[in-house]
Amino acid sequence: MVDSAALEIFIACVTHNFNVQGMRYPSGEIRGQIAMAAMLLALAACGGGSGEESGPPAGLQPTLASIQDNIFTPSCAYSSGCHQGAMAQQGLRLDDGFSLMNLFNVASVNYPFVRVSPGNPDASLLILKLEGNAQTGNQMPDGGPPLPFATVNVIRQWVESCTANACP
Repeated sequence: MVDSAALEIFIACVTHNFNVQGMRYPSGEIRGQIAMAAMLLALAACGGGSGEESGPPAGLQPTLASIQDNIFTPSCAYSSGCHQGAMAQQGLRLDDGFSLMNLFNVASVNYPFVRVSPGNPDASLLILKLEGNAQTGNQMPDGGPPLPFATVNVIRQWVESCTANACP
């Protein structure tokens, strides 16, 4: 969607150059300004590219089963291969059947955080790594684009729903 403020600026620039300067056809300098305004408008329509604009995958719910099917298995375990099998990075297996026992109330190998601190996403390494935090090194997924904000928010909701004895 086009940013309405950028569109207003573009229209104002074009209107000013045609009406105030009394030109029917813009000069080279004005054509350059119009071209620059058009380029800025196009860039504004593209968004920032941070991944934050898009929503979570269809059907993603704040439950381990849904997060496993939509995030952990396709992105963390199999697609990247980083968190799969016996050689999983940091011993953190996120392939199906291993996620909960490797996340829930498990201390991190490298950081002073619990991987998933029940009910406390701000103290959970999983959330800190997904959101990007100077205390926890590279943002996950490592080497890939960050997950959209809406997706991380669903994972955050799941962590918040965990209790000391269980994570849904």
